[in-house]
Amino acid sequence: MQEPPFSSQQVRGVCLVVLVLAVLGLAGAMVLPFILAILWATTLSILTFPWFAKFKARYDAKKQQHLTGIPAKIAAAGDTISAIRSVLWTLLVICLPFIIAGGLAIQQMGPAINDLQGSTSFEITSRIDNSLHPLLERAGVHDFHVQQWWTENSEEVVQNVKGPAGKFAKQAGLTLFTIVIALLSMFFFQRDGQNLRRPFFNLSGLPEDRAQKLLDKIELTVRAVFTGTVMVAIVQGAIMGVTYALLGVPNSVLLGFFSIVLCIVPLLGAPVVYIPVGLLFLAQGDVTKAAIVFGVGFLVVSQIDNILKPILIGSQVSLHPLAIFFFVLGGISMFGPIGLVVGPMVLTILLSLYDYACELLGQSADSEPVLET
Repeated sequence: MQEPPFSSQQVRGVCLVVLVLAVLGLAGAMVLPFILAILWATTLSILTFPWFAKFKARYDAKKQQHLTGIPAKIAAAGDTISAIRSVLWTLLVICLPFIIAGGLAIQQMGPAINDLQGSTSFEITSRIDNSLHPLLERAGVHDFHVQQWWTENSEEVVQNVKGPAGKFAKQAGLTLFTIVIALLSMFFFQRDGQNLRRPFFNLSGLPEDRAQKLLDKIELTVRAVFTGTVMVAIVQGAIMGVTYALLGVPNSVLLGFFSIVLCIVPLLGAPVVYIPVGLLFLAQGDVTKAAIVFGVGFLVVSQIDNILKPILIGSQVSLHPLAIFFFVLGGISMFGPIGLVVGPMVLTILLSLYDYACELLGQSADSEPVLET
């Protein structure tokens, strides 16, 4: 009797592999819609862990006092209560200001679009024409008029603005849902963080000391990028927003919010907003306000970016600026705003794996990788 080409043990092994792959694929498909919330939860957990550690230390001290009754039960639940307090502080200090600023920006977005279609745009284009006409005449341009161009193309421009504005408003609702899921996940990450380290050590395949070093580098990178990019952008946008408000610029909160977003994204920044605002003041003949906008923009806001960001990031991590630039852009293109942190995080993991691979291959890396400085 001819033996079967595959033994029963081999068939069972193949079935097990297929089952494992199917379950992993199904699990990945179920988790994928929440990947942004998980990334936000990871980032917030790292940033606010000092709060959790401070709260936890107080309850750990109470445990050593041998309390009885309700105080003892509260002390025993110290990890849970500390995680709850950390989440509440995160909501109040980090999330709520962004939610309020975003809400005000959305509220001002409607009137700003209406101004494009109303008499305000007619007055502005008329003033621009009066200011530019002598310059255009000297340059030999006689047939171009801003007001005429705006009259012919205003509807198309407004429609192009309404599209992204509507998507932005819809995205705000999804963002709120993501924040709720992220805060819930953050609670478990901080409360059970020590218990989650062991599965990570086992699945990473790295020695425990190397895996712990990798986690420390990731934590340091997240803190450096947040403080060096997000916090600096908030300061820049706030300064420009206050300047616009003091000068009577319409929709100053919206412009300040956009300035924050633009300052976070590489290659952009506050000049994308304050240069047009300054030029509009010049077109209206208000040289003083234009000088204030350009002065605050070029001499204060742009210099903050050039001075603080290298100090805050470079003093904490040894990542090359060019590498950070590409990984930040790639992270934002893939994951949206949270990619600002995810990109450098992936870069840190890549360099750590590179170092470990060099050790396994017996290479003494006399020169550091080009992605590090």
